[in-house]
Amino acid sequence: MRLRQSAFCFAIATMLCAASGDAADTRLRIDVSPRISSAPAVVRIRAIVTPDDTNRALHIVADSGSFYRSSMVPLDGANAALVTEMTLKNLPGGQYDVTVVLVDANGRRMSDRRDVVVTSMLGE
Repeated sequence: MRLRQSAFCFAIATMLCAASGDAADTRLRIDVSPRISSAPAVVRIRAIVTPDDTNRALHIVADSGSFYRSSMVPLDGANAALVTEMTLKNLPGGQYDVTVVLVDANGRRMSDRRDVVVTSMLGE
């Protein structure tokens, strides 16, 4: 019984650690924190991009359906910083889809995404 529980916990942990989005080749990986917070929330998005001559821009989007914020950050190819960080302040309550898209010189796009939940105060 204990072995079965350990195997189940290991399987769940493996699934939770797996990257989402199209970042299978690891050119783009994002870290979003906190994943759960209270409104008005401050959320930090870190995009880790492998330097490459063809990297041109990052398109960062937070969308809850009722609230939308985006930003386009230019990249200087292989000379760009490894980590690009953006802070979103005063996010209202909602379930957000945070997506970062890496655009290269040929127009190809690669994305990674995370879900973020911002809870509203009771009585609002």
